[in-house]
Amino acid sequence: MKHAVEQLMSGLRSDHRNMALLLDSLDAEIDKLAASGEPDYDLVRDIMLYVTEYPDVVHHPKEDFVYRHLKSLRPEVHAKLERVEKDHQYIEERGLKLKNDIEALSTDASLDRDELVADLRHYMEQLREHMYLEETELFSLADELQHYGDWSEVLLANNEISDPLFGSRVDRKYRSLLASIQQRVVWDGQKFLG
Repeated sequence: MKHAVEQLMSGLRSDHRNMALLLDSLDAEIDKLAASGEPDYDLVRDIMLYVTEYPDVVHHPKEDFVYRHLKSLRPEVHAKLERVEKDHQYIEERGLKLKNDIEALSTDASLDRDELVADLRHYMEQLREHMYLEETELFSLADELQHYGDWSEVLLANNEISDPLFGSRVDRKYRSLLASIQQRVVWDGQKFLG
C-alpha cells in the first residue's frame, strides 16, 4: 500500500508541475492582452479548456480524498484542509467563467479586456498560491502519514483516468496546445523539464 500512496502523491506533484507550465504560457498571452495586443486566443482557450476538464474534474477530486483522510488522521489541520477544499470550488467556478469569457472575447469585442486581464491574473495567482500550500504543507503531511491509517479508500478513489494532455496518449483536441508548450520548454519524450 505504501508504494501505491507514493505513486498517487507523485502523480499529484507531476500534475502541479504540468499546471505550472501551462500557467507560464498563459502569463505570456495575458501580457499580450494587457498590452492591447492580440494573444493567441486558441492557446488561451485550449489552456482554459484543459484546466476545466482535467485538473478540476480529475486532479482536485483525488486531492480531496487525500485531504479527507488527512483530516481523520490529523484533526488539527482541519482549517487548512477546509480552505483547500474551498479553493478547489473557487478554482473550478472561476476557471469555467474565464473559459467562457475567453471564448466570447475572440468573437465579442464588447467584453472589457482590462477586467478580463485582471480576472485571469487573479485566477492564476490563486491557483499558484493554492498549489504552493499543497506542495509545501499538505503533500509533505501525506508523505509523512502514508504509514498510518487505512489508505485503501483513498487509493480506490484514485481513478486511472489518463491526463489528456500530459499523459501517455494526447487527446486530439490538445495536440496544438502540446506543440505550443513543447516550443517553450525542453521535452524528454515523457515529462516536461522546466
